Amino acid sequence: MDSSPDRAGLSERLSRLSTTARRPALKSERDEPALVAVLGATRIVTGVLCLERRLPLSWRQGRFQLGACVTALPLLRDESPVTPDRWLFLDTETSGLAGGTGTWAFLTGLARIDGVDLLLRQYLLTRLDAEADYLTAVQAELDQAGLLITFNGKSFDAPLLTTRLRLAGIRGGLDTKPHFDLLHPTRRAFARVWSDCRLASVEQRLLGVHRKGDLSGAEAPQAWLAWLRCGETMPLTGVLNHNRQDLLSLPALVSALALSLYSPDTMGADVGAVARYWLVRGDEAKAYSILSNGRDRLDDADLLELARLHRRRDEWTEAERIWRTLADRDLPQAIDALVKYLEHKQRNYPQALALVDRLPAGPDREHRQHRLETKLRTRMRGLGLRRAV
Repeated sequence: MDSSPDRAGLSERLSRLSTTARRPALKSERDEPALVAVLGATRIVTGVLCLERRLPLSWRQGRFQLGACVTALPLLRDESPVTPDRWLFLDTETSGLAGGTGTWAFLTGLARIDGVDLLLRQYLLTRLDAEADYLTAVQAELDQAGLLITFNGKSFDAPLLTTRLRLAGIRGGLDTKPHFDLLHPTRRAFARVWSDCRLASVEQRLLGVHRKGDLSGAEAPQAWLAWLRCGETMPLTGVLNHNRQDLLSLPALVSALALSLYSPDTMGADVGAVARYWLVRGDEAKAYSILSNGRDRLDDADLLELARLHRRRDEWTEAERIWRTLADRDLPQAIDALVKYLEHKQRNYPQALALVDRLPAGPDREHRQHRLETKLRTRMRGLGLRRAV
């Protein structure tokens, strides 16, 4: 969705519509049966439609089967497990990106694992004065969920739906639900690799999904407004198709992210960032394996981390090789590590002293230089005494 000047007036136009929504002459009221037929939906009450679809878990969204998320999701989360039948994938289409009380969530798409199928339900608001009924239906679905799974839902979809529920006086909401937002692990693994982490980019680069003839999310508000004002049905079919594809990409993305975090080099992920993720989780062995296997794709900071892990494993030869490579690039941290190694491990004071001059000027360098000079003089005196004897 965009935030064009025309979009800025959408909330005002919706507000004008809401003041006349109970008038029986609205064209959208007369055409709702036609919309039901076009969409293949079910009318829950006047102004609220539900479109239900089932897809087998063997269905592929790009490179990944939908059902693969069942084993993939536990690999991504540390929290207490929630059984897959209580996962709820969520995506909304709204009247704009502004948020707050002026933004309507007119379409809520939900998907859950139901036996051997993925059950999709899309709730569509077709009359402004039916929002309470629409939100009641959505809340009934939310009540059954043990874990929400979204893409950017923590920042947008969940707060917006919670606001609309509160405005409608409906208890519940999403703010107390466990919530796993796939945008965050996506950014962790790919923010430095890709120019952006939008869902459309994720689909193309990671899932291998290339939509054809898709109505973009930015066009959804105008499509809904065209229905409310003129009773146009066809634009809304594009909105529901777009929302359905968004929903299908969520379980596929779960599988892709799990693979990215366990084998980042095969998925084109940021090897260093993924290794740091494992370090934060306390799995140093996994971080070491990932850095070692993806060494050709590491930047200087990642190589320093790999050298540190080599050192912790007493693999001094490998650590020294990295430090010397980075020292040749005048990287101060590598020079510092190499000086310490030469001084304390190799006791090669002349080489260490020669490198000290390449460290940044300051008290630390002067202190280390003085200490090395003292050690070197002591050694030379000792050698001289032995010769005398």
